[in-house]
Amino acid sequence: MTVLRRAATAASAIPLLMALAATPALAAPARLSIPAGPLDQALFALARQSGEQLLFTPESVRGRTSPAVEGAYTTDEALSLLLAGSGLTATRTGPSTVVIQAVESAAQPRPFDGEAPAQPPETAVVATLDEVRVTGSHIRGGDSASPLRVFDRAALERSGHGSVASALNALPQMFAGQATEGTQATRADAAGSNTTFATSVNLRGLGPSATLVLINGRRVSGAGSKGEFVDLSTIPTVAVERVEILLDGASAVYGSDAVGGVVNIVLRKAYDGLELKLRAGTATAGEPQEAQLGVTFGRRWSGGSLLAVYEGSRRTALNAADRAITASADLRRFGGSDRRETFAFPGNIVGVDPLTGVSGPRFGIPAGQTGVALTPSDFTAGVLNRTTAHEGMDILPDQRQHTGYLAVRQEVAPWLELSADARYGYRRARALQPPSTASLSVTPANPFFVSPTGSTAPQQIAYSFAGELPNTPSYRHAESFTATVAADARLPRDWDAGGYLAYSREVDTGDLYGTINSAILAEALGGADRPETAFLASRDGYFNPYTGLAANRPAVLAAISSGFTTTRTAAEVYTASLQADGPLFALPAGEAKLAVGGQARREEFRTAGYSFLSTPSPAASTPIQGDRTVLGAFAELRAPLLSDREGRPALELSLAVRAEDYSDFGRSINPKAGLVWRPAESLRLRATWGESFRAPTLRDLRATTFNSAINLPGASGTALVMTRQGGNPDLGPESATSWTLGADWTPSVLPDLRLGATVFRTRFRDRIDRPAASSLATVLTDARFAPFVQRLNPATSAADLALIRQILADPITRATTFPAESFTAIVDIRMVNTGVLEVSGLDLNGSYGRDAWGGRLTLAADATRLFDFAQQLTPSSPKTDVVGQTTRPPRLRARLSADWRREAWSLGLAANHTSGFRDPAGVRIDSHTTYDLQAGWTAKTDPGLSLRLTVRNLFDEAPPFYDSPLGFAYDPTSGDPVGRFVALQLTRSW
Repeated sequence: MTVLRRAATAASAIPLLMALAATPALAAPARLSIPAGPLDQALFALARQSGEQLLFTPESVRGRTSPAVEGAYTTDEALSLLLAGSGLTATRTGPSTVVIQAVESAAQPRPFDGEAPAQPPETAVVATLDEVRVTGSHIRGGDSASPLRVFDRAALERSGHGSVASALNALPQMFAGQATEGTQATRADAAGSNTTFATSVNLRGLGPSATLVLINGRRVSGAGSKGEFVDLSTIPTVAVERVEILLDGASAVYGSDAVGGVVNIVLRKAYDGLELKLRAGTATAGEPQEAQLGVTFGRRWSGGSLLAVYEGSRRTALNAADRAITASADLRRFGGSDRRETFAFPGNIVGVDPLTGVSGPRFGIPAGQTGVALTPSDFTAGVLNRTTAHEGMDILPDQRQHTGYLAVRQEVAPWLELSADARYGYRRARALQPPSTASLSVTPANPFFVSPTGSTAPQQIAYSFAGELPNTPSYRHAESFTATVAADARLPRDWDAGGYLAYSREVDTGDLYGTINSAILAEALGGADRPETAFLASRDGYFNPYTGLAANRPAVLAAISSGFTTTRTAAEVYTASLQADGPLFALPAGEAKLAVGGQARREEFRTAGYSFLSTPSPAASTPIQGDRTVLGAFAELRAPLLSDREGRPALELSLAVRAEDYSDFGRSINPKAGLVWRPAESLRLRATWGESFRAPTLRDLRATTFNSAINLPGASGTALVMTRQGGNPDLGPESATSWTLGADWTPSVLPDLRLGATVFRTRFRDRIDRPAASSLATVLTDARFAPFVQRLNPATSAADLALIRQILADPITRATTFPAESFTAIVDIRMVNTGVLEVSGLDLNGSYGRDAWGGRLTLAADATRLFDFAQQLTPSSPKTDVVGQTTRPPRLRARLSADWRREAWSLGLAANHTSGFRDPAGVRIDSHTTYDLQAGWTAKTDPGLSLRLTVRNLFDEAPPFYDSPLGFAYDPTSGDPVGRFVALQLTRSW
């Protein structure tokens, strides 16, 4: 109950705001079939059948009924009939948006975000109800016990971000430490699966694979080298109607992956006319720059519609040299450490320290000389060279993308609607990679050989090619395609049934040229000639590793850097789904409703590729192929238990269960329960409990085991380790138990005030993870990872030397130029079911609107406070709370905003706050607050013309300093190196 005691000091609640969303206005009459009954259900039906967006609060319609409407009517005509005598009025605030409210408040209408000149931001911070089903439930209408947030298109645009992905990652509930382009480029994402610089979402910091992402309520294929997350960057922003975020586990509704929550991106269903959007932006410090073009075209007719969307965009790269916090790994100028590496140019000759017996760099090769006439006296023990490992690297890639979306729907009978949609996205990323490094093995056969000690024994040189080879560009391509055909039927007794067939494919490819080929490098250093290569050192020249300036022959460098890798990953999902919902039986407090359904899904995953890194000719990589079939069935019941004095439900219980059977590892059954209680008209209390699970990915199960050498930060500098990597066919699912307690309050004396609070807790068991891989920067220095680290000292231990030689000789070990004596540890970073993760915290949100300065002022707040983020890496290890540590979720993230609107003008200011951190040594890193500004204008005489100016990070605040082992002066998982960014958007519709 500690979580509840901590939350007791928080403010209580915001009310649930109901919004009915379809898409733009229908001028011509549509054939409507709306039965008599509760007004809210009639409005649901009208929104669905007309394609209009109807917005209203639950309090305004509760207890009201409406007559039947049959025949051809415009939306306005139908509303006149439905609202007659109800005390409500409908105000059209845009070509596709209607606000329904009490007559007494209609004199000063408060339109929601849409296309009208006045657009208050309440929907950006309060819960919203889908027009047909709440995200997190298969039952139409009613109250949801789960915390839910909804952001419409206008709210996303006001954020100042050019994509859905970047806008969502700015929310307090998200943690951008994994599966984002910035953390991939800077190597802060230890998972390493984001091979195409994609961007996904990560609720609560539980991992992108623990957040289920849906498009129009349906699963899509995964991206990355494991297919474990959804790439949101290929979704056209102009096609997005709204984004719904369920902040609760939901495997009882959706199945696997819905552990941390669900993000449902709802795309526009229809439009009538043509809309053009142009957006351009730039960082005030120069790079990066952005440009975006969006085109929306649609037509409506009686009972049907067609929508076509195209969006293209370009964002230039941000190089490490363009920002002071990333230009050099020597962080002493900020008060930190020298994080430059000893794999340097000029190189460092490796030897055994006579005092410690540890092998490492001992003699730096002198700079400024050609390496031709060096003598032992030119070397000084302990004087080493250092080079920034990320010198010349892009910390944000150049991104170009083209996306399209097509949707069509047609009512073929008064009770049946058919629909189909397709989405295609292509994205290309180009990023300069860090300089290549190698451990060079040099013998007297090299004509430039020299030993600081005068020995003729072979020697190792820790070497960086930063001084002689350019940074190699990496080209990454992501191609996604989804297609769906669906049917929705209105059945007798107010039942609905629906089904769909869906196909989704994600193909990620990568090409990296100009890398080091170790086989040719060995020849160029004086090793034995390999006739199968085109290189011959005696003819083409030897590589001189002793030079202190760029002096090697271009032909030799070209041969050495002729290596390349190409990779291809393809993930496909085939889905067939059928469900129905409607009233089951009558209770004294109202109707009990039931939803039932089933789903069959087939998942396929394949990898392929070629490499020319260590062989005399290109070789195919070991392919990974896997597939599985998933069969699922679910049921959900919602029953009102008590009613208030006016007969409205005051206490409502919801129960859900889903069973899934996987062809490759077993089955899982997950229940969930929810309770909503309204002790007063203005107060709503809610609670949920449920179990969730995440299935291992096909790559987790099928990937080939291999060993690979990498360099990691150690206690006294960079250390060479051998890693064990690959899949684990014995993996089982990870499971989690979650609960939430929340309150929503709208005081009757201040009807424009909405407050909300939710306490949450999630406990993972048998978590699928690579504990060591998730913290590579500290794995050698943090005692918690000791079970995954085997220390070695091959220079003094014969047993250690024999072990590492055995591993190097193993066929599953990837070729390396590092000698056995150079390795300091073996680190196991394979996937395992291990340990426990417990996360708890508090969400607070609220909004308040009032008339001010001749317009409308709205204040809003959204914050997440984490109490615990406790890890138990192995069953025998102690729990460690890492919340508020670097590379982990912060204790507090908050966003406060003030928006003012008056006629054609709008102005807004928002503050984004992230609390301070502590690094593994306990050193405190400052908190960080940035401010965003936005201003908008809509032409009075032409509402289809509007301009919007946004400025992110108004005062150009740099991220707080962190002495990162990665060599950056900030934490890439929480800081943004771009700085102030200004964007201007023009929208024109006809």
